[in-house]
Amino acid sequence: MNFFCTRLFVLIAMLLPVLAGCDSYVRQLGPTNPTITDAKQGQDCRVYLGGVPDLTGTQAMRSGGITKLRSAEYRVNAFSGMGSECVIAHGE
Repeated sequence: MNFFCTRLFVLIAMLLPVLAGCDSYVRQLGPTNPTITDAKQGQDCRVYLGGVPDLTGTQAMRSGGITKLRSAEYRVNAFSGMGSECVIAHGE
C-alpha cells in the first residue's frame, strides 16, 4: 500500500504544474445584436508566436463574408504559455 501511495503522490506532483499551466477563456468584444441572425461565422486565429489577432473583428468578418455583425468574441486556449488566440465573428 505504501508503494501505491508514493506513486500516487509522485503522479499528482507531476500533473499539478501542468494543470496550473492550462488557460482557456472566452470574452465578448462589444455588445451583442440579437436582431441579426447568426447565419455566418468567420475567425481570425494566431498562435502565440505569430502575433495578435485583429481585436476589432474586421479580419474575422472578412474571412467569413460577414456584412452585418451580430457578435464577436475573443478566445484563448493556452498550455504553459503556448497556444492560440482567436477572434470569432458571428453575423450575416
